[in-house]
Amino acid sequence: MKEDHPSGTAIGVSVLRAFHQLFDEFPRILEDPVSPLLLTAEMIENMRSDRGRFQTVPARGLRSHVVLRSRYAEDELRATVKDGLDRFVSLGAGFDTFPFRQPDWAEGLSIVEVDHPATQKAKQELFARQRIPFPGNTAFIPLDLEKGDLGESLLTGGNKPVFVSCLGVLAYLTLGTARRIFGAIGRMPTGSRMALAFAPQVHEGGDQRAGAAAEHAAALGEPWQTYFTEDDLRNELTRGGFHRVTFLRADDAADRYYHGRTDLPAPKRTRLCIAEV
Repeated sequence: MKEDHPSGTAIGVSVLRAFHQLFDEFPRILEDPVSPLLLTAEMIENMRSDRGRFQTVPARGLRSHVVLRSRYAEDELRATVKDGLDRFVSLGAGFDTFPFRQPDWAEGLSIVEVDHPATQKAKQELFARQRIPFPGNTAFIPLDLEKGDLGESLLTGGNKPVFVSCLGVLAYLTLGTARRIFGAIGRMPTGSRMALAFAPQVHEGGDQRAGAAAEHAAALGEPWQTYFTEDDLRNELTRGGFHRVTFLRADDAADRYYHGRTDLPAPKRTRLCIAEV
């Protein structure tokens, strides 16, 4: 990613989430009424007139993954809130809208978004320009994860368990940075959890849709750098201090989120997990 430019892939994810709200079937996998508000009327009209571009097999698969990972992480966050956790940190938040559409169960949360300074600045300017108010329980920490100290950012809320989401960012980091992140969160108090999306080993016969996503990211100047098998990721997380890692299985995802759907395909392979300290 260029030092002074917002992430192009983060912007692209926002477009996919908006398309899901405007044109996919009810019920939505992810209810996100804020994402369409980030687009201009011209962008929405272009979507409407060129829907076929969003309905190819790779495009539907990518959109399915984007909305699934957010829905899965938010469902897991809700479960931890019921257990009494009240801190949520979103790593590489991009143009995510959760703090701006937070449901009643999230109102007691302290939310922190951590992201590259250029992307975070662009997000704040866009939301302000669209007159989308910033919620009082949300703070923003500009941090280049490759260079900054995530541990210090995590400790700003005190020595309490935290729920961390790391969606759509891990693949873009070096392995060394991923290990530092695992270690920083793995040292948090017992009860802390992390929701993760990871890149599979596409160069070894993995998911073809993931391969298309990797090619698109590289074309935007944001190549994927770190890939994991499930065993490799579990081992890395265990070394980082996590004691349990649970992967979302494809059949579970299909049962929970895709029953009766004809618009978006249920994943044949999932690359999502929850890691617990």
